[in-house]
Amino acid sequence: MIRLRRCLTALVLLPVLAGCSTLVTGRPVPAAGFAPSAPEHRDPSGPVARTTAGTDPCTLLTPDDLEPVGGADGPPHPDNPLPGACTQMLGAGPGNSAGAGFHEPLDAARDRQPEGTPVEVDGHAAWLYCAEVDGFQTCTATTGIAPERSLLTLLSVRGASAADTAGMLHGLTSAALHKLPPA
Repeated sequence: MIRLRRCLTALVLLPVLAGCSTLVTGRPVPAAGFAPSAPEHRDPSGPVARTTAGTDPCTLLTPDDLEPVGGADGPPHPDNPLPGACTQMLGAGPGNSAGAGFHEPLDAARDRQPEGTPVEVDGHAAWLYCAEVDGFQTCTATTGIAPERSLLTLLSVRGASAADTAGMLHGLTSAALHKLPPA
């Protein structure tokens, strides 16, 4: 199940991965919870640059953080769906999952996911992208925390709308962001 979800999530996150044969395109969604972002480029690190040094991605989302989206179900899965991230299965439904970790610069996510939409999370520029894959609405938020790094958060929920999933993802993104110390 984790291998299947990894492929499906990777499809949303990295459409060029081998092994996933269907390209899924997303579309902008109402950014429930996320503040609209100005289209101009600005410092992606936001009001406070954050550091990832010494932070285990599996500590970015606690059981309390995950409770509103179904609660943690089982142990976290480090380096899933990609190195530097950690995914947690959720108890709200089979296959539902949430994750957080560190990833590429914000501009790289914008380039890779042109169907996404610019948003803001607690003053930090972010890129929101949602797509439905095999009945799971999967949304990712790539939040600028430093010029060369981003905080990646994801939520995948069976049968949910993009707006509902994005709204729930906002809370997860804010919680993870505030666990990162200032640079």
